[in-house]
Amino acid sequence: MEPEAAAAALVSDAAAPEHHPSQLDVFKNRIRLLHDRNTHGFDAWVSLISAAEGMSADDIDVISLVYNSFLLEFPLCYGYWIKYAAHKARLCTNRDVVDIYEQAVQAVPHSVDLWVSYCGFGTCAYEEPADIRSLFERALSLVEKDYLCYRLWDKYIEFETSQKQLIQLASIYINTLRFPTKKLHMYYESFRKLVTLSEQEVTSCAAERLSGKMHTSEMIDGEDSELDISNIIADLFDQKGVHLSPEALKRYSSAGERLYKRSSKIYKEICCFEASIKRPFFHVKPLDEDQLENWHQYLDFVEKNGDFDWAVKLYERCLIPCANYSEFWIRYSEYVDAKGGREIANHALVRASSCFVKESCTSLY
Repeated sequence: MEPEAAAAALVSDAAAPEHHPSQLDVFKNRIRLLHDRNTHGFDAWVSLISAAEGMSADDIDVISLVYNSFLLEFPLCYGYWIKYAAHKARLCTNRDVVDIYEQAVQAVPHSVDLWVSYCGFGTCAYEEPADIRSLFERALSLVEKDYLCYRLWDKYIEFETSQKQLIQLASIYINTLRFPTKKLHMYYESFRKLVTLSEQEVTSCAAERLSGKMHTSEMIDGEDSELDISNIIADLFDQKGVHLSPEALKRYSSAGERLYKRSSKIYKEICCFEASIKRPFFHVKPLDEDQLENWHQYLDFVEKNGDFDWAVKLYERCLIPCANYSEFWIRYSEYVDAKGGREIANHALVRASSCFVKESCTSLY
């Protein structure tokens, strides 16, 4: 080669940029290695998330890749869904955040923590109060019978207090008494305060009719199933929506007392089970025998209670920390199938066999 040509080649080589893989490529390779090695270790995936957040915290492509890959492996980790949504909120649009929350509540529909986070986002992101209420009501339809649902009720109360809508608060306070949560007694006190304040707003004549004349027998008459809370709430105000109706307020107070009496009884019966739940979240580490036995006894109690909806919701709550135990999936499917819930049973077995306990449940599906 001529000296001039050799020199030109050296200059060309020196000027050629050295190829560095992008951070996205780096993490794609790391994820590929995890899959190639059939490494399903939780700690390895958590380390990968930590690396992505440390090296590429503002790169939404990397963050999305890592979280999506992790949550395909561990969909019940609602804390990571919440973290993923927080990244989206920081780097993307509200629509993108909603998309993540919607994926999350499809994967873990009975997580109070997840719904608290979603509703908290909704109160800030949505302009119409009706949209926010709709989100809260949707959440409550799934987790209202969870003993720890008080966190969602508190957030709902906080929102309606800011809206200064007495009729909405009246609805919330009586509904907090329908089923026992950890703060049942505190909600009852709030309910009584609301009733007292409302009594003070009616005319002196109506107040005399209400004051001191509601005997215990009146409060607990009738079956709880016959309580039509929505109608009672609707009747609280007169047709103009201005003045409280004394008679409707009396029915409202009586209904709340009946609900509280019933829920207090259940509260006493389930406290021992709730106190024994030490790990309500998903983890790959095994639960100790006492924890597993507590869940079985809690499920026994609720099944005997006869409330099918409550039993289904408790099974779903149980299957977050107990997802890796085929005995609970099988028990769940057999219970709902025996009660006529074949579709629920099949759905449970599909979830179990496709992700959590593949070998144990595939033959049953």
